[in-house]
Amino acid sequence: MFDPFAVWSGMIAASLQLAQVGQTVSETLVASHEVIGVRSGMIRTALESPLDADYAELGRMVPEKIEAFSKAGSTIAAGWWAMQAGMLSQTRELATMALKGRPPTAAELRVMAARNIAHGTRALQHSVALGARTLKPVHARATSNARRLKRSKKP
Repeated sequence: MFDPFAVWSGMIAASLQLAQVGQTVSETLVASHEVIGVRSGMIRTALESPLDADYAELGRMVPEKIEAFSKAGSTIAAGWWAMQAGMLSQTRELATMALKGRPPTAAELRVMAARNIAHGTRALQHSVALGARTLKPVHARATSNARRLKRSKKP
C-alpha cells in the first residue's frame, strides 16, 4: 500500500543527507586548497634546495591519493552494482506486468505505481548515501593532511 508520509519522509531524509554531503564537499575543497598551497611551497623548496626538502611529506603525496581514490572507486563500484540490481528487479516487475497479455487492472496499476514510487525513493536515498560514502576517504585524507600541515607550520 502506498504511504505518502513514508515517501516524503524518505525524500526529506535524502535532502538532509545531501545537504551534509554538500558541507563535506566544501570542507574537502577548503582542506585541499590549503594542502596544495603548503605542498606547492615544499615542492618549490625541494627544487631550489634539495637538501632542505621534506622528503617524508613529498613521499606521502602520491600513495595517499592512490589509497583514497581507490577506496572511493571501490565504493562507487559496489554502490553501482547494488543500484543496478534494484533497477533490474524493477524492470523485471514492469516486464511481468507488460507480458500478461491484457491491460492491467486498477489494483495492479495501484500496486505498480506504489512500487515505482518506492523504487524511486530508494534510488534517491541510495544515490545520496553512495555519494557520502564515496567522498568519505577523500575528505578524511584531505582534512587530516590540512590539520597535520597546520600543526607542523607552527613554530
